[in-house]
Amino acid sequence: MSISISNILHKHYNTGVGISKKVNLSLQTQPDSFVPSPLEPEDRFKFYTITKTLPPHSVLIMENLRKQGVLTNCDSNDGSSTLDNLYKIMTTPRAAGLDSTGVLVETLGHLNNPYLISQKSDNSITNYLEAIFSPKSPVYGKENSSTCTAACIEFDLAKQEPAEFVRFVEGLTSPQMQVEKVINFDNLADKTLDTIWLLNTFDAAHKETDFNKIKLTLKPDDLVLLKVKLNNSLPAGIKQRNNVDTILQSTFMHTGSQQSYNSLTDRRGGKFNVTERGLIEFEKTFVESVVRNKNIISVNYQKIGPKGELKGYEADFDVIKEQLLDTLALKQNIIAGITNRTSSGRLKGHEIVITGARQNPYTNRTEFLCFNSDMDKTTPVAYCEDYLIPRLHHAGLPKEIVIKNMGFKDGWIMELENYKVLKQQQS
Repeated sequence: MSISISNILHKHYNTGVGISKKVNLSLQTQPDSFVPSPLEPEDRFKFYTITKTLPPHSVLIMENLRKQGVLTNCDSNDGSSTLDNLYKIMTTPRAAGLDSTGVLVETLGHLNNPYLISQKSDNSITNYLEAIFSPKSPVYGKENSSTCTAACIEFDLAKQEPAEFVRFVEGLTSPQMQVEKVINFDNLADKTLDTIWLLNTFDAAHKETDFNKIKLTLKPDDLVLLKVKLNNSLPAGIKQRNNVDTILQSTFMHTGSQQSYNSLTDRRGGKFNVTERGLIEFEKTFVESVVRNKNIISVNYQKIGPKGELKGYEADFDVIKEQLLDTLALKQNIIAGITNRTSSGRLKGHEIVITGARQNPYTNRTEFLCFNSDMDKTTPVAYCEDYLIPRLHHAGLPKEIVIKNMGFKDGWIMELENYKVLKQQQS
């Protein structure tokens, strides 16, 4: 689903003068061959306990994940493995309306192929909505979904950190419906007081654990289980978010919108609600930084005029291409916003994830492989550089990539200043 592009002239970054524009391709190596170690006795017990309850296709996925070493991956916030959290899903209660086998099947499907993740959703008025809201509630379209940013964060987590992804699923589908995340202060802001200000601004439940870490509690909105009930009542075969998608995307939307998201209407309020749809860039960067516990820098490439029109670019296309390729060379995904022009001439935006790049042998042009949560595809979408780069509005990049060839400023401060300008323009 498209969301409106802020009519802010972005000036977060300026192209550096005299800095080499040579693209670093040396880090783009082929994946190392991997031979998984045999499962330890305790893990074998968990593996067979889980597989005894699964349908045949999910058992095959479990075996495939075992061979790939995904099940024993322990790169999670608390050191638990993918298999530990899958076993916990199976052997402990789930929230009302969810069953362990159903959650496991959906989770395994996303681990095996994160491109199955979808943002699509039926948000039309139903009996549940009419029971909660007055008859004056507007009727929304059946696929009027605005969770593209949340879907991209979900995809990135599933693809990059499978153990952490399953840990999120386990906590958020448990009766408590919450997950705790310990993050480093400096992954939100350079100064501790600025980090505390950000957490308070986003109404994020948190407590300090020591001098440089903080523990956050992330939750979906209060109506998400009604949305799950709606999901479960729909006919089979409809392409939409499954229950795992619904709960994780609700959590990311709720966190980014200052705890104001409504799963039933797919609308949000909050302090930064310049639009009732989706998340603005400032909010997206906050959520991405929290979920991945990384210092994510949102680089703005397009200059947007006061009427939402494209006025130019903050960097030349060679610099943009270099930054994308160098980030991919670090084996990191890039959550990025792209724009397309509407019939009125205004720009509409959509969030995607850039996951790889390849050279087209016929055109000798680079193609970027992307996840697009608004398309009925279970494989990457290939966008030629000539199509993608001019449409890039922003991209979440590591700080070390940005400072190589662009003057760096503290992104969250600039985002806040731009937000205030936008509110003044709207008043």
